[in-house]
Amino acid sequence: MWHAVAYVCDVLHPVDAEATMLFTLAEMNPLRLFEKYLRPLVERCVGEVKEAEVGDIYFDPGIGLVIEYIARHSRGAVSAKLIYSHSPEKALAAYYARRGRP
Repeated sequence: MWHAVAYVCDVLHPVDAEATMLFTLAEMNPLRLFEKYLRPLVERCVGEVKEAEVGDIYFDPGIGLVIEYIARHSRGAVSAKLIYSHSPEKALAAYYARRGRP
């Protein structure tokens, strides 16, 4: 079963989002996904987010979708990811492997 999760501060959080809307916004306006699903989680972890940008988008039809955001706050920046997959852990591993990270 495919589902959406947010990966924020090394914790997976379930996200109630429909696949059609996720893919549409990922293509047209991925920052709206950050605002709707990730900003509240990131702010609980690091405090107020000053700005956010899309770091990268990864899609593999067999693995899923990973959108990385870089959220800047008063003490620096943090990476947060929105994942849509049947296995979020595998999608995250594939995302990092593609970028040459363990």
